[in-house]
Amino acid sequence: MGVTEMGRRKETRRSLTVAPFECAWRKELKFRDAGRGCVSFDAFAQNDVTIVFREQAGSRHYNYKMDSTPNYTVILGSHRNKRLKIEVSGKTVVDVAGIGLCSSSSFQSYWISIYDGLISIGKGRCPFENIVFQWVDSQPTFKVQYIGLSSWDKHVGYRNVCVLSLDKDCNFLERRLLDVDDMIEVDVGDDDGEGEESDEEKRRDNGNDGSRDKIELEHFLESWDLSDVMFVVGADEKVVPAHSVILRLCGNFCDVSSSTGEAKVIKIPWVGYPILHALLKFIYTGRTQ
Repeated sequence: MGVTEMGRRKETRRSLTVAPFECAWRKELKFRDAGRGCVSFDAFAQNDVTIVFREQAGSRHYNYKMDSTPNYTVILGSHRNKRLKIEVSGKTVVDVAGIGLCSSSSFQSYWISIYDGLISIGKGRCPFENIVFQWVDSQPTFKVQYIGLSSWDKHVGYRNVCVLSLDKDCNFLERRLLDVDDMIEVDVGDDDGEGEESDEEKRRDNGNDGSRDKIELEHFLESWDLSDVMFVVGADEKVVPAHSVILRLCGNFCDVSSSTGEAKVIKIPWVGYPILHALLKFIYTGRTQ
């Protein structure tokens, strides 16, 4: 079990260019569950890749700075591609350094997730990988559902827009391992057929390594990151971290769940560390060498 396969899906090759101070809305571009979801996309811009999350879809000339209704706005590459900003209902709540988040020489991949007020932002083709920034709203806007693709003073190109549903009972690590049956590809192409991907871009994409379709688990092998199980092994009581969601994927491994929310401790003094290490390596990577 080296990787978790993500659902195969048809990639849309059309792109959408959003003019300055405009916002594009699509009826399919929405979370299944209000306040919970993830959107991944590619963007091409000098600055201000702007994603808006609202309770209802807005208009073409929607301006997030003038909107006092509940909404979240994430701005990648603000202030001439030097800042990352988050605004809540027109008020800035996050303004941090984010140099070089945008690129006008090639499309860059991003993802943004919202989960009951927890906003996570990352780069790359795999949602929940390569986190750039996280922020928690102490007074969450639970009903945001529609997603707008916007800009500021320069054109922004968007393509490969996907919406991923997040189950209400899954934890952060489980969301990284989801079989993405609920991922929706949104065709953001213009109705007149403009925005087709160039031959050069197609060749570059066809040569990728499929990283969007696979999430390696080896990173979590004996890592304390997001661990919720601790094995205590051998006479020297060596502590080895693990992850219940990964162990459960192997079947009836053991009861590794914890009802208290704290890490579960499993003591097996008659088992040496090399044996446990080999077992965990097989579970996490599919190999023992």
